[in-house]
Amino acid sequence: MATSWPKDRRLIGKDIPRTDGPEKSTGRARYSIDMNPKGLLHAMILRSPYAHAHIDAIDVSAAEKTTGFKAVHEINGAGKEVYFAGDEIIAVCADTEEHCRDAMRAIKIKFTPLEFFVKEADALKNPQSKTISGPAKSNVAIGAEATKGDVAAGFKDAEKIVEADYGMPVICHQCLEPHGLVASWEGDRLTVWASTQAVVGTAQQLAATFKARIPQVDVKCITHYMGGGYGSKFGPDIQGIVAAELALKTKAPVKLMLNREEEITVGGNRPSAYGKIKIGGKKDGTITAYEVDCHGSPGERGGATVNLGLLPYVYLDTIPNWKRKHTVVRLNTGIARAMRAPGHPQNCVLTDCPVDDLAAALGIDPLIIRRKNLPPNDDKVAQSDPTAWLGQRNNIYVRELDLAVKLSEWEKKWHQPGQGGKGPIKHGIGMAIHTWGGSAVGNLGDGQPANDATVIIDRGGQVIVQSSTQDLGTAQRTVSAIVAAEILGLKVSDIVVRIGESPFGRSSGSGGSTTCPSQAPATLRAAIAARDDLFAKIAAKFGAKKEDLVIEEGKVVDKASKKGLDWKKACAMLGMDEAKGVGAWSSNMANEIDPDKKILVNPGVSNVQVGGVQVAEVLVDVETGVVRCTNFVAVQDCGLIIDKLTCESQVAGGVIMGVNYALFEDRIMDRHTGRQVNPDMEFYKLGGIQDLPRIKVAMVDMPERGVIGIGEPPTVSTAAAVGNAVFNALGVRVPYAPYSPENVLNALAKKGAKG
Repeated sequence: MATSWPKDRRLIGKDIPRTDGPEKSTGRARYSIDMNPKGLLHAMILRSPYAHAHIDAIDVSAAEKTTGFKAVHEINGAGKEVYFAGDEIIAVCADTEEHCRDAMRAIKIKFTPLEFFVKEADALKNPQSKTISGPAKSNVAIGAEATKGDVAAGFKDAEKIVEADYGMPVICHQCLEPHGLVASWEGDRLTVWASTQAVVGTAQQLAATFKARIPQVDVKCITHYMGGGYGSKFGPDIQGIVAAELALKTKAPVKLMLNREEEITVGGNRPSAYGKIKIGGKKDGTITAYEVDCHGSPGERGGATVNLGLLPYVYLDTIPNWKRKHTVVRLNTGIARAMRAPGHPQNCVLTDCPVDDLAAALGIDPLIIRRKNLPPNDDKVAQSDPTAWLGQRNNIYVRELDLAVKLSEWEKKWHQPGQGGKGPIKHGIGMAIHTWGGSAVGNLGDGQPANDATVIIDRGGQVIVQSSTQDLGTAQRTVSAIVAAEILGLKVSDIVVRIGESPFGRSSGSGGSTTCPSQAPATLRAAIAARDDLFAKIAAKFGAKKEDLVIEEGKVVDKASKKGLDWKKACAMLGMDEAKGVGAWSSNMANEIDPDKKILVNPGVSNVQVGGVQVAEVLVDVETGVVRCTNFVAVQDCGLIIDKLTCESQVAGGVIMGVNYALFEDRIMDRHTGRQVNPDMEFYKLGGIQDLPRIKVAMVDMPERGVIGIGEPPTVSTAAAVGNAVFNALGVRVPYAPYSPENVLNALAKKGAKG
């Protein structure tokens, strides 16, 4: 039977506070670091002080004699190389954290330091050198190139051409709750309390790790609460495996959580992206050609640093002639990990900032260029599926641009670049646009959906929603309660939600903005199934046919007799039984086609791809170089909104992260020592409340499209919008984020030097 969302909605789409707010605000919520099983030991990892070195010898004899010492676990032993300052060598566990530090200090390691590169410019000057692991021949790898149309002809056709540099540095994951877990064995059963974005995935990875030694290993992963992951926490990682190894060796629970310096240096980073851009266009706003030659660093291990297949980003299908080239520069630094919209913020800066510079060269409002070059609707797609992104994207962007222009007072506040007022404080306003996927996760290898949920109704009227999925602090627990309460005619506070334990069923990791579009429909189907099971089991006692029973707010009603019964009294008819429903969901189910009718089986339940428009206002002090972002408008769609309040919160949170990318964050490496000089929360600058703008969030509710993820998109275009606002204020492009006093003053000085 086809699944659909209720047409008349009491709760879905309304402003509903997070159900776990009181637990978090009062400190009752227990995170992984709060778990202290009886007999707990503490573990730490001794790391390389060198950016690249050969390990000649390791001596742990003195450590074994220290007070409280319990065990060591070697990660990289003598004869191996370490490839960045912070690379793991050996782990120690002891009865207290203090004794663990004493034991680590007692370990003696002899190194032979080797050549390294921690700056992209240095590696690019030495393209034949190799200071990294793996089969690569050098640190520098030329990536894929692609061309569309006739780029030379496109530039010849342009009335104005702009050539300039743009870019963003490597920035570090700065999760408030660090990576790590607590591990405890009971025979062949391992329980971990982990800070993870993938409860089931973490359990599976640990089971696979120990399977060779313990064939019947059974792993339970628990994550009731977690304090941020943003793409960096999809498994146990080396510290989690080490904790489990030490727990197995000592036959005692072991806690291993990274400290702040470790969190910043080894917890993952977002790769840099620097590009030479050439863009041309006409005075009517048509972009005729775009060319990019960019590079960036993902750290010691490989991987692209931009989403190359999407450059020139939102305008990919509109610009008729483009050429792109990308070079990956591997450095002796910590590895890259996904960070809230991987590749997209970089893509946006490398596209939307040149668009504003082209508009300035043409003497037109950059809004004109954006409207002119929005991707078109695909009419054939729209005919077959009116809710599909390709069939609606132009309409969506136009709607969002209109709303952003109105909310930001763009037509009143925009001015020609460099005309930001008299005196040292200059006003500027800038815009950027973005997109993201956000679909449900597909089926697993066995053909079954990756996500499911269970709803149980007991004879006392209590409703339990159960799923192994995780809530990263973005309100999935609340979403599950809202959906179940909507279907069962109850209040959100009536629903008990149990999540974050791997035995509770199937769930995918919370990445790619996929959790809500996977889990909300699964909960919808489970709640409908539980409701129908309830009707089947109480209909006879109710004196009704099960097909005549319906839910009204707080009660069960017989449509035929108009007889109604309070919810709890109706549930009491279950006697010693319970009503239960299991629901599953995947992108395969969302896209399933009826073979006879040639239409979607489950239209409008979940969908994929969204758009967004953001506008930033800034004040720039040309004497000090200080940039203050004062006002911000974020317009975003996500299909059907389940909880408007938490949707808006996610968008505002994305903007806050984006403002930090734009104005503050920058990983600073010392080319002489090979170490990061700001692995802390003092010199790795993050904005405080007084540094952040007033944020207006406008959600574009499109219930006909079904649920689409909201986690990633609102952080994508923020930095580009801020960069464009700075340009509008100064009339000078500050080429590289962060738009810090140093970078602003350097750009002004270059302008002055050129006259």
